[in-house]
Amino acid sequence: MSNHLLIVDDDRALSPMIEEYLSAKGYEVTLCHNATEGFKNVQSKKIDLCILDIRMPMKDGFELAKEIIEHSPNKPFLFLTSESDKKKRIEGLKLGASDYIVKPFSMEELYLRIKLILKRTHPLNEFSTSEVSNYTIGKYAFDINSRELVLGKEIQKLSTIENQLLQLFCEAKDGFINREVALKQVWEDEHLLKTRSLNVYVSKLRKMLSEDSNISFQNVHGLGYRMAIK
Repeated sequence: MSNHLLIVDDDRALSPMIEEYLSAKGYEVTLCHNATEGFKNVQSKKIDLCILDIRMPMKDGFELAKEIIEHSPNKPFLFLTSESDKKKRIEGLKLGASDYIVKPFSMEELYLRIKLILKRTHPLNEFSTSEVSNYTIGKYAFDINSRELVLGKEIQKLSTIENQLLQLFCEAKDGFINREVALKQVWEDEHLLKTRSLNVYVSKLRKMLSEDSNISFQNVHGLGYRMAIK
């Protein structure tokens, strides 16, 4: 399940480009051109992050942010605006904004800032919550319910931890899992939250899937692991 972003910006030239870019990155995006319409979407939909322009007619981004805070105190938001005045930036941050981006900006910068905010506020949403129970991993078939990894007539039975970890890899966007999130999701006992535990089980999965040379597990230094399939 992808994160749902709400963009509220009256710039009808730029905002559709932002919507298209973020949609291409895998997010569900709702675009509104005024604060009233934006707040209605906050009330009616599950929004994970609000991206608010400040200078809008009738009701500006600061007023909308206050309404959002009153309705959903923990909902993150960032300001996206051409306003470069220091006092305005401070005012936005005092309201509780997670970030403040001044136009013009690069789409990649916006995307990376959004990723960081969602990582802080929705760490478990790096993984899908779909009810899919069967996956194809290269030449292998993986059945979560039976905890079986099948290649031709060969069936490997996975332990509970191996099964959960491989499921995370399958459901993770781009096959990447964050080290800390994986440890907390798979190892419930805090005494077992050790990096070595994850390293050992990734090595086990690498061995289990070794018959397909197109499958690899890459160590993303300091962050986690990625399961890649050529």
